Amino acid sequence: MTKQRHLKPVYAHTRGARWRRRGWWLLVLLLIVGLGWGGGQWLHYQREAVVKGFNVRGVAVTQNDGYLDFAALQSDGLKFVYLKATQGASYTDDDFSSNYQRIVGTNLGVGVTHVFSFSSSAAAQAAYFEKTVNDNIGNLPIAIQVQYYGNYTAKTVNVKKAQAKLRALVLKLTEHYGRECVIWSNTAVEKQLVKPAIKKSPLWLDTTSTHHRSSRVLFMHYSDRAVYRQNGTSQEFSGVVFNGSASDFQSLIDQSLNATN
Repeated sequence: MTKQRHLKPVYAHTRGARWRRRGWWLLVLLLIVGLGWGGGQWLHYQREAVVKGFNVRGVAVTQNDGYLDFAALQSDGLKFVYLKATQGASYTDDDFSSNYQRIVGTNLGVGVTHVFSFSSSAAAQAAYFEKTVNDNIGNLPIAIQVQYYGNYTAKTVNVKKAQAKLRALVLKLTEHYGRECVIWSNTAVEKQLVKPAIKKSPLWLDTTSTHHRSSRVLFMHYSDRAVYRQNGTSQEFSGVVFNGSASDFQSLIDQSLNATN
């Protein structure tokens, strides 16, 4: 007589397989969540490490940042703001004038930025800046941002011509305003165009390697995702740190104002 075997119904195997699949998917989901959380913590640590020790922090703004409550930004820890003013010999930031009028009612350090053009002469750029900005240059060095754009790249730009034009622009603005200029660029532009042409003006670098920089590096743009609160909401800005102490920063303001006067 054959021994009777007790067989489990087919649905029992199906149900078991289903639960095993669910268990694997749950494990995968937990791993993804864990990696995401760990990655977020690592990024947060990295961002904090970049600005650690720099207590004078600011932002660089343009019309793309919209309406800004500068008093609220100051309350959230900002110490200075650079306002984009002009670019080349024909472009003005739409919000420069209104931003400047509102920011002077705060205790923030204020600077203005001109974006250098490879196609316009130094004389034309200086004249346009002076006409547009007038005497509204704040209390910090005038920033000249130099960056490649369009067809102007490290390989195509006429280096000697660009260096001469940049040097002439710095001299014109310095003489007109009696105010020092700071040259804003990334390390590649700095090496190719800025340092060979500008021997003494302070520098402003695009870099996350913020520590142990020379005293000539005045500012560092470390992120486009620096978060500050204004109008009750958080907003991302181009974050900038000053390479020095609070007393050094005040000395910079005093020096800028005394030079103008």
